Amino acid sequence: MITKIVLTGGPCAGKTTTNERVKEFFSKVGYAVFTLPEAATLFIEAGAEFLTQDPRLYFEIHRSMMNFLLQMEDSFYEIAKATGKPALVVNDRGAMDISAYMKPEDWQALLKAVGKTEEELMGRYKAVFHLCTSAKGAPNSYTLSNNSARMEETLAEAIRVDDNLVKSWERHPNLHIIKSEEFVKDKIDNVLLGIAQELGILEQVRDMIL
Repeated sequence: MITKIVLTGGPCAGKTTTNERVKEFFSKVGYAVFTLPEAATLFIEAGAEFLTQDPRLYFEIHRSMMNFLLQMEDSFYEIAKATGKPALVVNDRGAMDISAYMKPEDWQALLKAVGKTEEELMGRYKAVFHLCTSAKGAPNSYTLSNNSARMEETLAEAIRVDDNLVKSWERHPNLHIIKSEEFVKDKIDNVLLGIAQELGILEQVRDMIL
């Protein structure tokens, strides 16, 4: 069985650290774990100018990123199948995240361009874990220094992006909102417990997490 999930969230939410812990833990309990990189970060680091004022270019960047993201997910799904083991495919952001950064009319045009509906995009994932930005619950921890691709400079901007991302996924039937905690370990443990629940192994691994 292959389970695809999304780890999303606002800036400085702890996705990178959580991803590492998810891979470590679920590999240890017998899963083939694949953690896919964030497509937007790859595009930014490669030179895509997300802050462009050219609407045609802006749209093309997002259309190309959507196609890239879907192809990457499909490719790793096939790799996961080939392992012959129960597998967990963890997406650092998913297809619906793109809508949080576009005007509604541009998002609808993008869906038409790639031939997808919101229901089809959400249906690609068993569950979505939204890690709230530290700007919401632990503002003293908010920083730009640990991600060169991060563009949200103020707490207000970070909170706005976080809220938009929650709205993008709010209709997913298995949306888990992971609030910021005083201790990062508690936040990560909440993600591990939620994934274990989605995999149906919570009772077997609870004591290993807590």
